[in-house]
Amino acid sequence: LLSNKVAAPARAGAIAPCDVSVEAQNTGMGPEQTSFFQALTISTKIAKGSIEIVSKRHLIKEGTKVGVSEATLLQMLNVKPFADGLVIENIYDNGSVFIPVILHITD
Repeated sequence: LLSNKVAAPARAGAIAPCDVSVEAQNTGMGPEQTSFFQALTISTKIAKGSIEIVSKRHLIKEGTKVGVSEATLLQMLNVKPFADGLVIENIYDNGSVFIPVILHITD
């Protein structure tokens, strides 16, 4: 089941299952977007006509709600920090219900 997990975007209002940081990188976005980064206190500079994030910045803490601005930024950067997949809660077979621990099924 772990091999079937897929990358998922951060959604506004969702609880973050892990910490999320934005790496220092050239975003490819035009200079008109700098105010968006300033609102999230992400230090940037303009390089070759596009916005460049100067240093790595912690954006979302594990266990907190993802904000609209953070989710929008990650979508703009095409970052999918989370994963979607199935988690086995119980197994039903021929009238019997088993928990994964009994059958040695691990995540």
